[in-house]
Amino acid sequence: MVGVPHLLGGRGIAVLKVNYHGSGNFGLEWIESIKGRYYEYEIPDILSGVDMLVERGIAHPDSLGIMGWSNGSILAIAACLETDRFKALCAGAGDVNWTSDYGNCAFGAAFDNAYFGGPPWERPDLYLAKSPLFRMHEMKTPTLIMFGSMDTSVPTEQGWEHFRAMRQSEAAPVRFILFPGAGHGPTKLSHMKRKMHEELAWIDRYLLGREREINEAFDEQSPLAHGLKKAGAKRSGRFLGETVGGVQVPETAVLAGVRAGRFEVTRAQYAAFEDTYSIPEGTENWPASGITFESATAYCEWLSELTGRTCRLPKEKEMEKLVSAARANASIENNLDWWAGYELTPDEVAGVMAKVAVLEEHGLLLRECGSFPPVGESGLWDLAGNAAEWAVTADGAGKAMGLSAVSPRDPRCGYAPPPLRYTGFRVVEEE
Repeated sequence: MVGVPHLLGGRGIAVLKVNYHGSGNFGLEWIESIKGRYYEYEIPDILSGVDMLVERGIAHPDSLGIMGWSNGSILAIAACLETDRFKALCAGAGDVNWTSDYGNCAFGAAFDNAYFGGPPWERPDLYLAKSPLFRMHEMKTPTLIMFGSMDTSVPTEQGWEHFRAMRQSEAAPVRFILFPGAGHGPTKLSHMKRKMHEELAWIDRYLLGREREINEAFDEQSPLAHGLKKAGAKRSGRFLGETVGGVQVPETAVLAGVRAGRFEVTRAQYAAFEDTYSIPEGTENWPASGITFESATAYCEWLSELTGRTCRLPKEKEMEKLVSAARANASIENNLDWWAGYELTPDEVAGVMAKVAVLEEHGLLLRECGSFPPVGESGLWDLAGNAAEWAVTADGAGKAMGLSAVSPRDPRCGYAPPPLRYTGFRVVEEE
């Protein structure tokens, strides 16, 4: 599994993992050497290792960072209070107050008695001296603190004490990340990914000087994000599209090498061509449906004359490209599976369509263009649902393609062109 050291190496950063006193691989005597002398051997081990890398030219004395989890975090915090050489600290689940640890750690009494020679009421001065919490006003290293919300090995309260002390002292920047439901370290993939992301961003910012602008309150896949993308599309007043000669016409963008309408031709846009086309109030931005192949072709000819551009229906091969690019969007667009609320199997389609027939007594299952997430960075909407769209075959015939609001997603259902009332079109503009 790739970890942060590997990712740091990919950024050109040398990584030193110190086998300090009290850690494994050197026998029991080595492990127990720090009993009663906690911090006293480990910190010199770490700092001398750094000195060695600097002397060998592997590390630069002005470009040092430090990170650790659990005991590694405890020592990293202490190391940053011994020297101000480190420009960034990533501290995961690290103790800072040994007096409170004695009571709120699951094994606090056993651990602290062993390493500090007794309980805090017998050795209050030692506990005070060993606890970094009481020196946080001296901390100069920007610190990223991370904890699981259910940690009892290094209790989550230690993180809050650490964070609050740094925030109150204002001696250095600090950030606190809490992983909900996690114990002594992240185990969910989403938590592990977040941990690596946060650590790399912290190191980028404070060690490498590559600050990234991240708005963590903004989810790129949220309805808000999709709404903002749609808001970036051209419109005149409340109607989608651009205005040419006082007429509302489709806006185009490129997807899969095809310059096509951002949206299916809307009812308002089509009504500018066919003044007898009826539009229920409030549905002007819905896809024009019930449109024959001949009428869609005639619209494109009219649009070409109006705009001076070459506009036409997409060729079958072009439509295949657009539909293929939108395949990943099928699960989140207006098609029959979306209405059902689950992925339909072929034998379930007829039963759902019977329910659709009841709902259609109150209107079509179409939705306003752009109601669902777009496809591609340039943004084309409704390629995997809403209305199926006309394309031109090699012999010049019309072919309805793509999913509609009454089309199941499962290819095993077989593709059947939807009723004309769920068929519209999208223009292609030749460049």
